[in-house]
Amino acid sequence: MNPRMLALLSLCAGLVACTSAPPVPELPTLGLESTARFEAAASNAPDAQEADLRWWQRFDDPGMAQWVERALAHNPDIAISRERAVQARALLRGASGQRNLQVSGELALQGRSRRDADTRALDPSAAINLEWDADLWGGLRQAERSAAAAVLRSEDLVQVSRLSTAALTARAYVAWREALLDERLLTNALDLQADVLRLVRVRVQAGLSPQLDLARAEAEAAALTAEAAEAVVRVRQAGAALQVLAGERPGSIDGGDTPRLPALAGVQPVVRPLDLLRLRPDLRAAEQALAVAAADLGVAQADLYPRLRLPGSITLSSSALSGGVLNIVTASIAAVLDATLFDSGQRRAGVDMAESVLRESVEIYRQTLLQALQQTEAALVAANGARQRALALDQGLTAASAAVTQARVLYDNGLSGFLDVIDAQRSELDTRRRLLVAQADGARQSIATFEAMGLIGSGNGS
Repeated sequence: MNPRMLALLSLCAGLVACTSAPPVPELPTLGLESTARFEAAASNAPDAQEADLRWWQRFDDPGMAQWVERALAHNPDIAISRERAVQARALLRGASGQRNLQVSGELALQGRSRRDADTRALDPSAAINLEWDADLWGGLRQAERSAAAAVLRSEDLVQVSRLSTAALTARAYVAWREALLDERLLTNALDLQADVLRLVRVRVQAGLSPQLDLARAEAEAAALTAEAAEAVVRVRQAGAALQVLAGERPGSIDGGDTPRLPALAGVQPVVRPLDLLRLRPDLRAAEQALAVAAADLGVAQADLYPRLRLPGSITLSSSALSGGVLNIVTASIAAVLDATLFDSGQRRAGVDMAESVLRESVEIYRQTLLQALQQTEAALVAANGARQRALALDQGLTAASAAVTQARVLYDNGLSGFLDVIDAQRSELDTRRRLLVAQADGARQSIATFEAMGLIGSGNGS
């Protein structure tokens, strides 16, 4: 090789080695320490274990676990996020290839003629073209670094999708069970009201009760019928939502003879706030977005400087007119320095844009961390509140049931009006339904707590 060309290549290699990438800004941690705990966490709350990564199995309902597993296997959102990870890995391979020697080939067939000899012939030729970008200022290296961080971010976003799908499916299952139980409550109340209506009709016919009592009983039965019809709609809608999350065509679902709400077995495990940095996939994705932004800034900065390319070619050709089989061989190599002399500030604007994106990424990370802390604290508070509501409503239900019994006895003995019976029945039904909502809220908030803490397995057996 020409000594001058060798010296040029050595200089290029030295310049590449000296270029440095823009540093990734320090991650804001809001002063979190390893000893910090969530204020709303129970004093006896255990630390999360590896088994809690499959938290849907911590509930006492195998049906919910089965639906979550089906959703994790077939949900379209997860499949989409996985394909985006595949695309990100392909882009990384492309970015890596840009730093290597580029080789292309060319075949040509040229027609020639000579009038004096009245001859015509075809001249074949072949060429191999080579080009290498010296990447003096590390632009290609930073592009590869950006693509590598984008791959990690896409893989974290797969986990974001899996966690969201698991939580949405678990909540949809709770909503479906809640709708089933509410429908059963209303159906039972309607059956009870039908018995009451028959009793009132007998008393009215016997002259023991006024016609007004019959009208009130019929109105109450009609209202319950309307609510029961609405409950059927909610059951169908909740079931369809559950099936779609699992990637299945909506249809009827067998709710079983004795549906019940899932409940968390044992005490809710709680991680430390600092653990969210490691567990929350959206925080990890935001961290990788910082790395992408820093590398993109390096690309923009490198674009400010000239670009050195080393193109070369080897050409083989043959002239049939001269009778030679291979009579021309040429080889060339050059050094091309591309420099933009004036662009009206476009490249500098690109650097300013990249710097702003990097600062924005820092704020997005900080915002994501704040939201993660708030979501976890709020879910723990809501779960505690739901448990207290359920305890209070359970006691209220005992009193409401006793009130219904007493009102019926007094009415049967002519010591009170039918309106007291209706009020007592409404109060009991309302308490039962509110207790059902509180119990469902307790399950939902336990699910939300697991989701807020970022607990999700990798999908590879964990």
